[in-house]
This record gives sequence, structure tokens and C-alpha cells, in this order.
Amino acid sequence: MNWRIKAILQKVLSFSNIGNRINHLAVIYKKDYYKHVLQYQFYECIRKFKLSKIDLTNNKLNALEIGTGYSIVAPITLYLLGFDKIITVDISNDISLKSFKKQILHLYSKKQLNVLLKESIYTEIELINKIDKIISFNSLTEIFSFCNIIYIPNYNFDDIDTLGYNYDYIYSQVVFEHIQPKILVELFSKIKKWLKPKGQSVHTINFIDHFANPGFFQDKSISEFNFLQYSDNYWKSWTNNDIAYTNRLSYLFYVNLCTTNNFNDINFIGENYRIGMDFSTKLIHNDVLNKYKNLKNLEELIKYQRGTLVFQN
Repeated sequence: MNWRIKAILQKVLSFSNIGNRINHLAVIYKKDYYKHVLQYQFYECIRKFKLSKIDLTNNKLNALEIGTGYSIVAPITLYLLGFDKIITVDISNDISLKSFKKQILHLYSKKQLNVLLKESIYTEIELINKIDKIISFNSLTEIFSFCNIIYIPNYNFDDIDTLGYNYDYIYSQVVFEHIQPKILVELFSKIKKWLKPKGQSVHTINFIDHFANPGFFQDKSISEFNFLQYSDNYWKSWTNNDIAYTNRLSYLFYVNLCTTNNFNDINFIGENYRIGMDFSTKLIHNDVLNKYKNLKNLEELIKYQRGTLVFQN
């Protein structure tokens, strides 16, 4: 499907209070959807936690998740690892008890439990008891209370400031690419404030044109970096809504934000997880180039499809 058709559909859906959920319906009916959600969220959560090298032994640590999305598997996983308090925030409210219960059932897998055991402060019996208890609850409120999770939908930065917590760990999963550059600048300055000294921050970011993502509406005719050839105004005319927006930024922008805010031990782990279509750097629009200072090699803007940014306060 041509990406512009999908963009029009998403723009129409963005005017509805349930537009995000409707946009997500196509993937829900895929075979083993809930199992795949659990595995993706679980393993990504564990991977980022291991990159942080946080020691949970004899420590009561706080975590902040930026971008809850459609699942609370990640904050639940952090609870099972041994975090004392987890705050998770999002710009909308897209979670449901029914979906979560279908997801967490797959956490009983011996494979997942063994992964947890290697990192968690709890024994296997303790973990199974905790999962049993979580599944027994009949409301998200009960789950959040038991796991000491605070969920803030429709949040703004003041909501996090008001809580007054200093966080040992701040993380996100494919969220930053949906945040406008000016807000990212503010967010990174806030993370500097929210993180404790020596606190760890780990963020996985997707850099490709989301209209090229696999699925029913995928445009197979475009490159993963198709969106870099358009002006800001043209791109906004198609995607300036909560469902479709992506900022078109490369890893260089985020690394620069870390440097500007004087974070320590900055590490970016780039990856290319799919076969890409050729894209000439000659097509990159000046509006994209102007977002970077002293850019010497245009190839850097299309070097990675995804990556994980790790830094310390």
C-alpha cells in the first residue's frame, strides 16, 4: 500500500479518542499476538536492564519508563527483577487488563523464568508466586498496588517532577523517534534532573520510516529512509499527529544531546535488523541536514536502522 494512503487513514484516526487503539487492531488478530508481545517486551526489558549494569542486591531502586505503550510487561518485569518502585508514563491510555492477562500467561515459560532467575533477586518459587498473585487480580489498580507501579497516562513533565523521586534507572523502548526535537531537548535536560548521581539511562530508538514497517499497510516500494527526502513542512502535512509522527532523527542527534547535558559513559549500540533498500544520500533534504552541526559524512544519517543509547548521570 502506498504510504500516503496509510498516512491519510492515520490522520483521520487521530481525530478520534480511540484512534490509537483502532490503528493497533490489525496486529491484534495475528496468530500468537499476545505471546509475541510478551516475548518482545520481556526480552527487550531484560536486554536494556543488563546494559545498565545495575546491581539490585540489597538496594531499593526506583525506575522510570518513558512510553508505556500497549503493554505493562516491561514494568512488571522490572518488579520481578527486584525494583522497589516503577513509574511508567505515556501520552495516552492504551493498556487493558484483558490484554495484559493474555500476555502474562506466557511468562510461565521455563525459558523466560530461567532468564529472570539469572537477573532477579528472587528465587524461582518466589517468582512463580508473584506471577500467580498478579494474574489473580481483577483490576489494573490491584496489580499496580501489588507491584508498586505508578501509571500516568496523558502525562506531562510536571507530573514526573511532582512525584519528586530520584531515579536509579530511566528507560524507553522505541519511543524517542516519536518525540519532536524541541521536546527531546527538554526531555534530556529533565532526565539529567531526574536521574540520581551514577543513575543509568537506556533507550532503544528506531530510525527508519515507519511506513516501510512490515504489516498489512507496509509500502514495500520505499526505502527504510524514504522520509529523509522531504521538507519539514511536507512531512508534517502527512504525519503531524499522535499516531503517525516520527522525527526523522539519526543517532547523532541523541548522542549530541547526551554530550550537551554532560552525561557520562555515553555508549551507542547501532544495529541493522533487516535487509534494506538502497537510498542515496543525495536525496536527503536540507531541512533534515540542518538539524545537525558540523555533519561531515551524510552516510551517518542512514547508518543504522535501530540502536540503543546508554548513558550515566
